[in-house]
Amino acid sequence: MLAKENPFSSSQIEKLAFRFPPQVDWEVLLKRLEALQWCASIVGGNGTGKTTLLEQLAPHLQARGFEPVIFRLTSESSMRDKERLTDPLRGVRKPGFILLDGAEQLSTRHWLSVRGAASQAAGFVVTVHRTSRLPVVLELETNGYLLDNLVHELTGGKLPDHEAQAILHRHRGNMREALRELYDRWAG
Repeated sequence: MLAKENPFSSSQIEKLAFRFPPQVDWEVLLKRLEALQWCASIVGGNGTGKTTLLEQLAPHLQARGFEPVIFRLTSESSMRDKERLTDPLRGVRKPGFILLDGAEQLSTRHWLSVRGAASQAAGFVVTVHRTSRLPVVLELETNGYLLDNLVHELTGGKLPDHEAQAILHRHRGNMREALRELYDRWAG
């Protein structure tokens, strides 16, 4: 099987719409953000959908007249990357809106610098692994039902009973890693 034919390939997974927890949708999320004066965090562990949500939030912000700009930090980001982040952030001014993925990578010193640099933006939303320096607009977690739902959308089929929960348990709730396992199985 060619990689591009695998239903769990990254190109297929990137097409999936973000799945909100119960009682939340785009309108609810945007109202929460507005109530928090467009300054908040999205909280969740690795592979819970924070990056996907942040990326899919951008067009909704654009529809409200903002100009979102996405910045990313990873565990591989160097000290220099973190120090350099403040300069481009300072350049984002209203109606510019900062979306910062991976803010948990920042030390307190770097955070203070980043937060100050973002002060002229119309909004500032970050992703983090746990509740921290900004109010939480949404906390994310994964479950077997969600994985079953994604598998059905990608393949039209379903996993054996309780398999989705077992896969997620093996990967400590990391949906990205669970989908990689299914990619390998499908290719196998």
